[in-house]
Amino acid sequence: MKRFLLWSFERGSIQYDVICVVILAFIFMTPASFFDDRSDWRRIDASDPIVRQRKDDYGKPVWVVKVNAEQDAVDRLKTSLGQDVTIFRTEPVADTYGRRVAYAFWVVR
Repeated sequence: MKRFLLWSFERGSIQYDVICVVILAFIFMTPASFFDDRSDWRRIDASDPIVRQRKDDYGKPVWVVKVNAEQDAVDRLKTSLGQDVTIFRTEPVADTYGRRVAYAFWVVR
């Protein structure tokens, strides 16, 4: 076991090839959700409300709205807040499969 951990096999040997196959199998067969290292505001659950407020990596408030179209998301956010806001940054939020499920908005009131 010590030789496997210290990688002390010659290139082209059977043991070296087995270790390489194991590493490649781990990389390509592990689901993407295993490495879910997205920021908290980028994680969307089915149980989350349509509009929710979170903090980004720098502590600024982010409003996340679950819809498919960006303009619908803006309208829902303004309706939810009950006041007119200025949006200075918008980002689509995707799930672990890369499908767009929401939009994130940074606003100035």
